[in-house]
Amino acid sequence: MWMEKWTHVLEEMVIRYGPFPSGFESDVLHSEPFPDFVSELAGKAARRMTSLKLRPGRIQIKLGKRDFMRALYHEGRLRIQPASFFQAPDHNGAIRDDELTIGISANLNRDAVIKFVSNPQDVPDEIPDQRLDLGLRHKSDFWLYCVTKSVEPRLFVDFEADACVIIRNPQAFQRRLFDAAASAMPEVNAHSGDAVYFDPLLPPKGIPFIPLTKPFGYAYQQEFRYYWQPITAAAKLEHIDLSLGSLSDISELIEL
Repeated sequence: MWMEKWTHVLEEMVIRYGPFPSGFESDVLHSEPFPDFVSELAGKAARRMTSLKLRPGRIQIKLGKRDFMRALYHEGRLRIQPASFFQAPDHNGAIRDDELTIGISANLNRDAVIKFVSNPQDVPDEIPDQRLDLGLRHKSDFWLYCVTKSVEPRLFVDFEADACVIIRNPQAFQRRLFDAAASAMPEVNAHSGDAVYFDPLLPPKGIPFIPLTKPFGYAYQQEFRYYWQPITAAAKLEHIDLSLGSLSDISELIEL
């Protein structure tokens, strides 16, 4: 799938700018700098994660700063953030995203264009296909707690983490998390699931479920999400701190 999309990118660049490497100037790729994958942190993460011989998909990993990961492992202390928190501009590119809104694009032929405009009589008999950009927004802010099922060392660099908690029994962790949250947040519906990654220019049919849907630029993170939706819609929520008790029986603390 990725090779197919990359081929499409190369062909489109040729159409727009000419033969490779035309158009691939340094500022065309992104505004976020590449993570430093040859840093001291990257080296430590690669050596330690390789030595653990973890099998992706069977465990969950929470990455973060050492003090917070120690608190999570020894006391089960964690913070559930509202979805609105992640759009703050001071987050780095691996974290920053508008979790409440999904942008998608649709390719419309003439018949479809007529359904969208208020003056269909003015649409010419022959027009090229038109691109329509849409923003779908969730009805309410909601809470998120995100982990990864990936064992890639690069995530330590992306999230500027020097420690992690490897959750070896995700089922037990979910029970404890949902039980603790139920006491602190009684008027919510609790759910969990794998993040679903999609191409905004080739969106799937139907309306995406925003709490689990992410642009495919984040697909490498292999995110698993615990999320809580308030029964009464809210424009903006505040974070909630929970304590699950020690996780030492179902997890492992790794410090770089």
